Amino acid sequence: MLNFYELKALQLKLNSYSFENCLSKPGSRLRAMRVRLAKKRRAIRRMRQSLSALQIAAEQIDRRNERIIAENALIDQLVYDLLAEIENDPLIRAQNLDGRNIITNQAPPPRGGADDGRKWCVGGLYYARGGGGA
Repeated sequence: MLNFYELKALQLKLNSYSFENCLSKPGSRLRAMRVRLAKKRRAIRRMRQSLSALQIAAEQIDRRNERIIAENALIDQLVYDLLAEIENDPLIRAQNLDGRNIITNQAPPPRGGADDGRKWCVGGLYYARGGGGA
């Protein structure tokens, strides 16, 4: 097993065989450094472009979420207003309907002919039958 100093010497020897040292032309080390820096610059530019694209997408998502929240608030208010209007409707109050069972038809089944004078129910509201009955 190699000790610390032998490892350092081996590391220095391996570093001396790097790409820059193998170039024999004058200025080759500077050229190699420029190539490395150009690669880093390109990588940084690509990362910056992708970051700006992600920021734009995040802003669009935030705007869409805010619009959806506003639409939901408007719809909730509309539903609340309609329910209050239905609850305060005198025709519905006169029916004395069970609010838990308002969906089902609470009218008794019709008997007799079309002009028997009985009321019929549509959507929880009772109406008198039309026609020429007595």
